[in-house]
Amino acid sequence: MSADAPTPPAAFPLLFSPLRIGRLTVRNRIVNTTHGSALNEARDLRYIDERARGGVGLIGLHGSTGVANYLVGRGLEYPVPEWDQRPISPHTPKGVAHYDGLAIPYMAKRAEVVHAAGAACFAQVYHLGNAPHAQRIFPPVAPSDIGDPYDAIAPHPLAEEEIENLIFCFAQGIRRVREAGVDAAEIHGAHGYLVNEFLSPYYNRREDQWGGSRENRVRFVLRILETARQLVGDDFPIGIRIGLDGDGRRGLSIKELAGLAGLLSPHVQYISVSGGNYSGFGDGYETAYVSPWYREPGFNVEAAAAVKSAVSVPVIVTGRIADASIAEGILTDGSADMIGMVRALIADPELPNKAREGRILEVRMCLGMSECHYIGPHRTPINCAVNAAAGREKEMEVRPAEVTKTVVVVGAGPAGMEAARVAALRGHHVYLSDAARAIGGTVRLLARDPNRRNLRDHAAFFELELPRLGVEYMLGNVVTADELVEFAPDAVIVATGGRAIVPDVPGMSEAGHLTALDLFGDDRPLPSTPRVVVVSGLESHLAGPTIAEYLADQGKEVELINEQVNFAQGAEDGTRLALLSRLRAKNVAVSQFHRLERVEGSTVTVTDTFARHARTIDEASVVVACGLTPNDELARALSGRIAEVHVIGDALAPRRLMHANLEGARVANLL
Repeated sequence: MSADAPTPPAAFPLLFSPLRIGRLTVRNRIVNTTHGSALNEARDLRYIDERARGGVGLIGLHGSTGVANYLVGRGLEYPVPEWDQRPISPHTPKGVAHYDGLAIPYMAKRAEVVHAAGAACFAQVYHLGNAPHAQRIFPPVAPSDIGDPYDAIAPHPLAEEEIENLIFCFAQGIRRVREAGVDAAEIHGAHGYLVNEFLSPYYNRREDQWGGSRENRVRFVLRILETARQLVGDDFPIGIRIGLDGDGRRGLSIKELAGLAGLLSPHVQYISVSGGNYSGFGDGYETAYVSPWYREPGFNVEAAAAVKSAVSVPVIVTGRIADASIAEGILTDGSADMIGMVRALIADPELPNKAREGRILEVRMCLGMSECHYIGPHRTPINCAVNAAAGREKEMEVRPAEVTKTVVVVGAGPAGMEAARVAALRGHHVYLSDAARAIGGTVRLLARDPNRRNLRDHAAFFELELPRLGVEYMLGNVVTADELVEFAPDAVIVATGGRAIVPDVPGMSEAGHLTALDLFGDDRPLPSTPRVVVVSGLESHLAGPTIAEYLADQGKEVELINEQVNFAQGAEDGTRLALLSRLRAKNVAVSQFHRLERVEGSTVTVTDTFARHARTIDEASVVVACGLTPNDELARALSGRIAEVHVIGDALAPRRLMHANLEGARVANLL
């Protein structure tokens, strides 16, 4: 360590020690691994800047323009192609010049931002292979005719000449990384994409020099490295990201991964270990690389430790590591040399600075909700369930209020807590009211489900943060419109949440029912019957399935009925497929396109809404998880009586945690 290097904090001596990667020295061991923001350039640069200034050591950038564009099939070429048009071929002189003009300035701007904040960066080059994850006219390519199980599109098996073209494209991509002023390049060989497909004996069924033995399957990567070295020299750092094929059952086991790493180690400056594929769907459910909260923190550590024992270069590990203490432990036991974080730094880009400065309790923890990546058909630009400023850094920059106001926030759920926090940061005098005697709202109650205890971190952040900011509590009281008018605040923010939707069917009121939140109230009641029908109506997210799993864990025989065609289709695939797998393992019957018809005592009648067939379920109780309607009576009662009234969160329209936090922050920023 140099004389002027900062002394690592006592709590995290390894995490904040520098590390040498080839010729590059990284200031600490935290890596913001490569991920796409899908933001416009100005917003993306600010997004990257926020994380660089937050204290991270190494940041991954995208560097695949001109590599990912390689495809097969004839057609006219377009400089800016639509989805059904052919891009300019990257392996021609015209293509090399074209993609130089696109990729080098793109990376250079981002590298400049990273370096200005004292961090280092690498750019990742990849080709999606048989897994394009998007509508396209041209066929995907792969080493063999084995398709990605999630996309389920038959790929074109690459010919020898096409493999040589791809080697050229990868090498040119690595050259662009160096010429952009980026500190290192990374070949993406994980997550089921093309390089991973060459490495995997499941996807690679070739019988020529590119397949079969371990030495043949690694040949594609070694040829890329050999060709790239002719362009960038021997001292430019190049790493590779590798990972298990799914969960290791299909071919790339931990043992095989370590063996491949041993062959790669003499030719690269670091190895990054990940795991899983895009959605988790493969041989049934395996694991998604953006893992749901059900996965244990650091689930790739075993694989990383095996790789580290086989190589002589630094090893990065990633996979739901959101806690600095866990990261330090992984480094201490020698399983890896650096820790990859993405969602943790989306949730709180200041995590490194806070940990280094002894402010670890101020970190806003990632809940593993995966709203940020939102894998599947619902892709959006970067979001965060708990950090409204993620991807909106300029909009959400907290500025002191021009006029200090007295603000009453009614409802201490996610929307209300975030509104109170941001309003207090801006200098307003904030009162937070709730009928309950604790803050947290619905999320605090749901955290009583052992399967969703991750949600407890949300309220825990505010329990420390709001008193620190001077927010005054008024808890355990149902505040009325008259009381608020008498109190005469400058502004009232109504965040009173929603009320459960209860199906209006014959016999329901006489037979009785429980709602999802009843199960987690202070009394914690359980249905008295051995069977439970969880009714989720048209709700397309996770309420019904998570309640069904909780009841199954209580020993109940559970059937989940839902009127949608697909299971939890509004949730991202990495989470909903994991949850479906858990329900199947616990013998929960999942009945899509089914509706509650009537309840007669302990006999429940349900109807198949497609076939119009009715059937009865005996000795059963009903638990309702059909979603919410807005609880906005207070806002209507205040209309015209207080000058400034804002309605946010579920009180405006019931949605998800992400929407509640965003609306709370936005309203507070406009006060």
